[in-house]
Amino acid sequence: MELRLHAVGFDLDYTLWDQDAFARSFFAVIAADFGRRLGWGSKQVLRAGQDALERLTSAHPRLFDHVLHQLGAWDPRLVAELVQRYHRHRPAAEPYPGAPGLLRRLRAAGFKLFLVTDGYGPTQRHKVEALGLGPCFDQMVFTGDFAERLHKPSPFPFQLACGRLGLAPDRCVYVGDNPACDFQGPKSLGMLTIGVATGPFAGMAAAPEQAPHLRVDALEELAGLLAGAERVKEAH
Repeated sequence: MELRLHAVGFDLDYTLWDQDAFARSFFAVIAADFGRRLGWGSKQVLRAGQDALERLTSAHPRLFDHVLHQLGAWDPRLVAELVQRYHRHRPAAEPYPGAPGLLRRLRAAGFKLFLVTDGYGPTQRHKVEALGLGPCFDQMVFTGDFAERLHKPSPFPFQLACGRLGLAPDRCVYVGDNPACDFQGPKSLGMLTIGVATGPFAGMAAAPEQAPHLRVDALEELAGLLAGAERVKEAH
């Protein structure tokens, strides 16, 4: 019997790797410099960054504002400098332990693979390169290349990925972690969605249109789940 699903798409941050690791390494790099300039020790700057990450996660759009407020040194010029330096940050990076093996297994099973990720395009591309995941994907869509209204949860990047693959959305599944942006767009196109509890949004409550069809606790569960893709899709 023909497999109903032919492609599996993934979010990047917190789905295939720990995005907070990027931010933690960034704060470690800038701590001494900013500590000296602001009259704080590097440990205080590093602690402020770590506290902000624990409370807000690196996905928060005003992360640096919160750090500088905590240090009593908020200044829009410093925020802009931190954003620019963050975009240029080039740390070593590792995917979640199960991610590379999962992608290999899915490709060996005959699935096309695609990536749809929000964020500043050049930075997201560097992450993919640093993680060694680029060759795994048949198509990659970086929403930062487009107007903000076309970022997730818009269906646009998912339509674009499907178009590039030559597949209808109902032949594809998308795997993400954040109900606020990962599932509404693909669901509106008829795509199966799977939420994976690999990041800080695992316990987030979601409206029905934002919730994934299915949830798994770990990436390793996906290969077995998608082996029965035709049955799972038709149940929804």
